[in-house]
Amino acid sequence: MNEKQQKCINLMIATNKTQKQIAQEIQVNENTITNWKKDKEFIKAIEQNIKENFSSLALDAQKELKKLLKSKNEYIKIQAVKDVLDRAGFKPIEKREIKDDTEKTKKINAISEILNQMQSVDDEQ
Repeated sequence: MNEKQQKCINLMIATNKTQKQIAQEIQVNENTITNWKKDKEFIKAIEQNIKENFSSLALDAQKELKKLLKSKNEYIKIQAVKDVLDRAGFKPIEKREIKDDTEKTKKINAISEILNQMQSVDDEQ
């Protein structure tokens, strides 16, 4: 990545400037930026930069979420609790699949019948 490409990426991510405005600021043709955006290395650099920006915001977001857990508004508090639990991997199961265990049920019934018969024999003695 050259200096102009890096500056272009920073402006694309950190500002609301148009591609034309960015091209003027870094003194390149707008088509140059269009071509850069087709380059795999440039795309990878954009993705990495975005990831770094979000990572830097994650700590602040966690602090805000922690504050919401102590909200006086019960709705806000419960939504914060749900969000924390979801992100921690404790998302509730929305659907449960009931399997047709006909064979298993037959075996359990057969065992129950055997136990009943054994009980009958014991009762007779």
